[in-house]
Amino acid sequence: MDLTISELSQYDRYKFLSALVIPRPVAFITTRNKEGLHNAAPFSFFNLFSEDPALVVLGFSHKPTGQSKDTINNIRSTGKFVVNMVDKNIIGAMHIASANFPDDVSEIDFAGIDLSPSQHIDVKRITQSPVSLECKVFEIKDLSERRALVLGEVLGIHIDDRIFDPATRRIIPEEYSPIARLFGNEYAWLGKRYTKKIPTLDEIKEHGLKAGDVPSD
Repeated sequence: MDLTISELSQYDRYKFLSALVIPRPVAFITTRNKEGLHNAAPFSFFNLFSEDPALVVLGFSHKPTGQSKDTINNIRSTGKFVVNMVDKNIIGAMHIASANFPDDVSEIDFAGIDLSPSQHIDVKRITQSPVSLECKVFEIKDLSERRALVLGEVLGIHIDDRIFDPATRRIIPEEYSPIARLFGNEYAWLGKRYTKKIPTLDEIKEHGLKAGDVPSD
């Protein structure tokens, strides 16, 4: 089957693209409004964009009512936010925070999570998150009336001690398993890992590597 994007409705574009480009990490974003009320909401149009400068990219859409979401409103207002990664310790909180709360009610009061001060910005991070990225706005690109991209510059990273090896200064793979968004109400964890270095051209010629091969060392 071949599809032409311009011939698809907005709903069908979302349905196909979000179901095909998987898995996607979930950004459990904390922000604060001008009055100091903190908000927490998950977004799966999210990924790392660059390391120099250190940038993450977030995709926002309006609510079904047509209103912009609290998170993007707060980001526009303060220019700051925290991306908290999601693992099994806060998966329930992430789902609770996905519900449609009134603007003057914080999801945090219902989600069973705690907040801790960040080091570089005045937006708090989720204490129970394995990794928190403290960000300031690098650029906001309004793509349409209902869609916007936010590039966030990472100023600091908080890493839970349980997933960090101080001797090697590396993340412990077996201890870090962030949730992945698939499509609809479907999610996944990281499956079985494998390790394979990038082959040289000589190795490819010698072994005749084909698509789908995962040769062992």
